Amino acid sequence: MATAPARKILTVSQVNALVAEMLDEYFSDLWITGEVSNLNYHSSGHIYFRLKDEGAQIDAACFRSSAQRLKFRLEEGMQVVAHGRLEIYVPSGRYQIILDTIEPRGIGALQQAFEQLKRKLEKEGLFAPERKRPLPRLPRVIGIVTSPSGAAIRDMLKTLRLHRAHCRVLLYPVQVQGEGAAEQIVRALAGLNRRDDVEVIILGRGGGSIEDLWPFNEEIVARAIAASRIPVVTGIGHEVDYTIADFVADYRAATPTAAAQKVAQGWQELEQRFEQTEKELVMTIQDLLFHLEQRIDELSRHRAFEQVVRRVREFHHHAEILQAEMRDVFRRLISVRNETLNRLRERLSHQNPAVKIRQGMIQLNGLKTGLQQAITGTVTGLSTRLARLAGALEALSPLAILARGYALCFSADGTLIKKINQVEPGEEMLVLLSDGRLRCGVQEKIPGGKNGKQEQ
Repeated sequence: MATAPARKILTVSQVNALVAEMLDEYFSDLWITGEVSNLNYHSSGHIYFRLKDEGAQIDAACFRSSAQRLKFRLEEGMQVVAHGRLEIYVPSGRYQIILDTIEPRGIGALQQAFEQLKRKLEKEGLFAPERKRPLPRLPRVIGIVTSPSGAAIRDMLKTLRLHRAHCRVLLYPVQVQGEGAAEQIVRALAGLNRRDDVEVIILGRGGGSIEDLWPFNEEIVARAIAASRIPVVTGIGHEVDYTIADFVADYRAATPTAAAQKVAQGWQELEQRFEQTEKELVMTIQDLLFHLEQRIDELSRHRAFEQVVRRVREFHHHAEILQAEMRDVFRRLISVRNETLNRLRERLSHQNPAVKIRQGMIQLNGLKTGLQQAITGTVTGLSTRLARLAGALEALSPLAILARGYALCFSADGTLIKKINQVEPGEEMLVLLSDGRLRCGVQEKIPGGKNGKQEQ
């Protein structure tokens, strides 16, 4: 007798766990389409909604990391195509699909985002014609926000030159596509608005796909243009390309070149007006000259004019006669003056100061020689007399006497001793000889006759 197989009884948790494993194995890479309902943008950044069709519905969630990448905003009733994975919430046994990619069905995500932002800003009045400001007719300083390496900036600068825009260009270099481009554009617009000299701004870049042009569809760029106190001209992409920035700008040009043409239009018109005025002025002057020439021709043929011509010829002939007479008078006058000048030169040669000076120099040299001879004779005579007096003085000098063996005696007070009674025995006296002095003492006074010899 066969026995019945043993029953395998699972708990609810085990069942849900097994289902979770199966979902993870077979439904981890799932594309699904449906209509959005019960949409809820949670404050955490997650998006919760349901996807449904005519016969069923499923809970869906798009967490913040994936939701931040969406270029558009989900709307109730929107048909979407999404990618994700199925998972079950074990405690409740309910399963849901976790989405990482969501695209509007029938229209691209970027286009959807474009339309949504366009409707939003249009509703706020940012595209209203009354907000558009007139562009300066003859701007002197133009700010350009674009890539410094792109073809757009070269085209715009070339166009400004060709249109003879007498203005200064301030280039604010930015990235015009890719991550961070919108933020750079916003900073550029704010930077130019802080200047006092910028009168108009061109925001431009060349053509590209909708992805390439997307920075100009960002809401922050649109609001920066709307907040600009300086009029903004856009020249983005080609003629068929429209961006949100174009709708907000004060003037939308089809291309960067067209934007430069619009800004330089006033300068070009002014240049054309100058050229036209110059042409008109030249034509007016030519017409005036033509009429004057005709008038002169008519007057030259008039009888009165012939009389004037004859009178002029008579005056001219008379002037030639007077000129010849004056020439003769001047010639005679010059001849007389030359004769007078020659006579004066001859008189001057006889009273030439140079001759007088040479004669004076000869006389002066003679006087100088005589004076030198007289001084020499006088000096020689005085020298001879001086030598003779010096010899006599030398003979009378006491020193000469001392040299012959004599001595001079002086008392202690310096008195010359001439008599023996001027000193007393025991006193000192000073004896002066030819080669020195002697200090002596008086021992005895011996009276005598002349020359100091004792009388016998």
